[in-house]
Amino acid sequence: MKVNTVSEVYRWIAVAVLAFIPLPSGAYAEKPEYIGNESCKKCHEKLFASWEKSVHAQAFVLLKPKVRGKHKEEAKLKIDTDYQGDKSCMPCHVTGLDNGGFSFDDPKDEWKGIGCEECHGGAEKWLAIHDRKSLKRRERKLKQAGLIQPFDGQTVCLRCHGNQNSPYKYRDLERDRDWTSMEFAESYHILPEPK
Repeated sequence: MKVNTVSEVYRWIAVAVLAFIPLPSGAYAEKPEYIGNESCKKCHEKLFASWEKSVHAQAFVLLKPKVRGKHKEEAKLKIDTDYQGDKSCMPCHVTGLDNGGFSFDDPKDEWKGIGCEECHGGAEKWLAIHDRKSLKRRERKLKQAGLIQPFDGQTVCLRCHGNQNSPYKYRDLERDRDWTSMEFAESYHILPEPK
């Protein structure tokens, strides 16, 4: 290839340099598919067992009539209403809504409630890396593959617990716990009963 001008030389140098600059994590990538909580259970048995007893695991059930009536009254919701079909409630009561997880077209039980991947991201691309404990630059590769750490400056908890569309949006965020605490983010699998 013949280069005729100085500007063409600079253009080719720029192309060569840009070819080696990594794209930001997740750039141009499709969102990873959700593969379900059972994929986490094999390595995280204790966490899984505690999660099964948590409010997160039961988040979909909380939408049934007469369940946690006191909380529904506080949110000015009707105690006798079944909110399990209310699409506005789903982002905070199911896993992977219309993103490879829960779907109204195929509402499988495994996606009801807030599961592992709702906080950690769809595991399709990062699970194999996660299983390889001695992999060089493992943390970086996990992040590039879409693994979300629950605490990165703030907890992912605030997506629901600080959500302005929540019926609890007027509740004092600090009333039950500090949602921005790293300590809380590391122990979120068992939540204390709300006061």
